[in-house]
Amino acid sequence: MNTRLVACQIAAALLCLSASHAFAICKWKDANGRTQYSDAPPAGVQCEGTIKAPPPANAGAAPAAPQSYQEKEMEFRKRRVEKQEAEKKAEQEKQAAEAKKQNCEAAKSRVQGLSRGGRVGRYDANGQLYYLSDDDIAKELAEAQKQADQICKS
Repeated sequence: MNTRLVACQIAAALLCLSASHAFAICKWKDANGRTQYSDAPPAGVQCEGTIKAPPPANAGAAPAAPQSYQEKEMEFRKRRVEKQEAEKKAEQEKQAAEAKKQNCEAAKSRVQGLSRGGRVGRYDANGQLYYLSDDDIAKELAEAQKQADQICKS
């Protein structure tokens, strides 16, 4: 019976040692001569020795990962949604860059067409072809160059 009690006391002491409290454990003998361990010994008891608890193993470490299956599943789903959103955003940025590149090329092509010289024709509301004068071509060229500069900005 005494060995069982001593084993329980030792186990309790070890459990206290593994706790993350930074205080000393006092060891003393009670009135029956049994060894006792406690962080708060009774008044008038002389400690035979103290055992200082070790610092916590994960002091200053990152918080522990989720323990339950549900928490792990929720973290996984959250990461998956974030990844999908990032991929979607990257795809939209890629499409926007491609559209900007195509618009820039079209604007530059219009400028080249107007600056080549020669006759430039347009259709009116009735579908009749008319040709632009040199002044009208110069105005359209200046406007086209302004649009191309604006569209092709980095």
